[in-house]
Amino acid sequence: MALIENIRKRQGLLLAMVGLGMLSFLIPYDAVMSLFGQGANREVGSIDGNSITALDYQNALQKRRGLFNYTSNQALENEVWNDLVEAALLSPEYDALGLDVSQEEFDEIRFGDHVSTYVKNTFYGGNVSQESRDNWRTTFANMFNDETGPGRANYNGYVDVIVQKRLREKYDVLVNKGLYANSLEAKYEFVRGEEKVNIDYVLATYKTLADSLVTVKDSDVRALYNKRKSDPKLKQQEARDLEYIKFTLEPSAEDITKLRTEMEALSTEWRTLDNDTNFVTRNNSGAPYISRRLKENQAVTEGDKSIFTTQEGEVVGPYEDAGRMVVVKPVRFIDVPDSAAKCRHILLSFKDKGNADEVAELKARADSLRRRLRAGDSFDDLVTRFSEDPGSKTTGGVYDFFPRGQMVKPFEDFCFDNPIGTVGSVETTYGIHLVEVLDQRWTVKEAELAELIRTIAPSAETRRNIYNTARDFATNFRDEESFRTAADTMGYALTEAKNVLPGASNVGALRDAYEVINWSMKAEKGTVSTPLTVGNDYVVAVLTKVMKAGEPSFENIEDQMREEATKAAKAKYLVEKLKKAENLEQASAIAGTTVMSASGINLKSGTITGSGVGQEPKVAGLAFAVPNGSMSLPIEGEFGVWVIAPTSEVTPAAERDDYFAEQEQATTRMRGGLSIQLLNAIKSGGDVKDQRTEFNQ
Repeated sequence: MALIENIRKRQGLLLAMVGLGMLSFLIPYDAVMSLFGQGANREVGSIDGNSITALDYQNALQKRRGLFNYTSNQALENEVWNDLVEAALLSPEYDALGLDVSQEEFDEIRFGDHVSTYVKNTFYGGNVSQESRDNWRTTFANMFNDETGPGRANYNGYVDVIVQKRLREKYDVLVNKGLYANSLEAKYEFVRGEEKVNIDYVLATYKTLADSLVTVKDSDVRALYNKRKSDPKLKQQEARDLEYIKFTLEPSAEDITKLRTEMEALSTEWRTLDNDTNFVTRNNSGAPYISRRLKENQAVTEGDKSIFTTQEGEVVGPYEDAGRMVVVKPVRFIDVPDSAAKCRHILLSFKDKGNADEVAELKARADSLRRRLRAGDSFDDLVTRFSEDPGSKTTGGVYDFFPRGQMVKPFEDFCFDNPIGTVGSVETTYGIHLVEVLDQRWTVKEAELAELIRTIAPSAETRRNIYNTARDFATNFRDEESFRTAADTMGYALTEAKNVLPGASNVGALRDAYEVINWSMKAEKGTVSTPLTVGNDYVVAVLTKVMKAGEPSFENIEDQMREEATKAAKAKYLVEKLKKAENLEQASAIAGTTVMSASGINLKSGTITGSGVGQEPKVAGLAFAVPNGSMSLPIEGEFGVWVIAPTSEVTPAAERDDYFAEQEQATTRMRGGLSIQLLNAIKSGGDVKDQRTEFNQ
């Protein structure tokens, strides 16, 4: 009675819920959700101030999904989003440049002699042949002629994609061709590398100076942050840092034992049958009776090798092979052509290839070694003492059975064309070889195999157990500190993934980790995830840092600011100390180091030889400015404070008639990665907002 009374009290709410349920059958889902600010009109992003609604985006996804096969929904979504961004931002550029794709060009890039890069990779799998051209010509024609069916719509969809990709290709080529290093730039590049100077120096590195010798207050760190936070170099992308534990989904020992028992039962049953074709096809998911052919020299696993120690019709196994449990029956053995040779050699290498005197000398040495073999010397011993072939020296000079076409021809011909036991010398491009033919094979045994195969996979119970383990970990350890402590205590490998970007596909070593990425974009710092599926495994992650696009928060770069403030304090401390030095010997005593010498310093590399640190462009530049014989004031460098004293005049660069090589190198360097850099710059200027992860909540 109490239950009925509760229902009566809430009959208004109940009627509303029933009514809403009935409404969902009559009105499209997007329309219902739009009543609550959701669905078709919800914004999934914007490009240059223009909104991309969920309906626009879903329509684009649906259209593209009908044209191509994607490895995952995330791959589809990312490509469609990037294409929407490119079309919106680059179309005005195409129009301004007058870029277009005519019908003639459209046909040429699909079937002609100049198939476009995109079409070649997407439609032809990277390999364009006349047959494949003809096939695609027919396929496109059939689609175009299907005016009332889906064919014409698909044709128009392909046109849109191919033309858009072609316009981007042409745009990239135009931009690349517009970049060029002139002769003055090339000469400057040459001179920077060729002008050199020598110095003596003293270096007091920041890392060897104890932090306790300088004072860095929290207020100093905060002041540096306030000064630097608007620096474009510190501008952040939308990104996340996280740490994760992978719970690998793999079969248990019980799973393997159970499968082996099942396969042993099948193996026993198979042995009792006279006509086993139906048995094999029935128990092997309809696979053909003869599943594969295996040559004896191709048998790698112990299980496969054991096949060739049995008789025709004997059942072998079960045995494990590459994650599978196999029971096999060799239906018949046959000998098939398979020429191979085995030999051993001593290589006497050419030092001056083509020198007739050296060839004669090495041939004489080979003849001498041959006589020593006849006299009873060990071939292995002679290989160790005289052979100059590192590839075979550790095996006694032996090259085991190899087919024709694998070795250099004179060497190969000797091994195949002479009787077993022949010893002689051969000249190749490597030198003179003293060769002995050890064995030859002209046929090999091949087995026709019928197989029963089962994948060694975790059972449903094992899956539940591993999931439950991951779930319990995620439930019991809900913050960063306990997460890390538990991982260490329980022996789980904790992996760090930094700078995870929205729309990425990988997280550290995790491939296609879309669940992890989407979770990280919506979670708050310090949150521990539920078990997330990545491939066949489960992942539990903790979000350690949230980086919003734009100006960085103090929390996110506090460590960097503290490091920079400490470095600045150390530089100030060392400069004040080293100012007192009147010569390099005094400077070295103050710094607690020795006076070092560096030669061949140039502006192109910016490194100081022998210093053990990276590039120091300011120090290298002043090495050219301080007069020979003078000593500099202390110089604040990237890695420490320097005092330098040039010991030579600047060695000028040699005069050249042209700088074509430098021009080409500089131009290639300028063009490298330009396409991606240009698009990123246009995206940055176009105010692209990607809110797809919020839409997927």
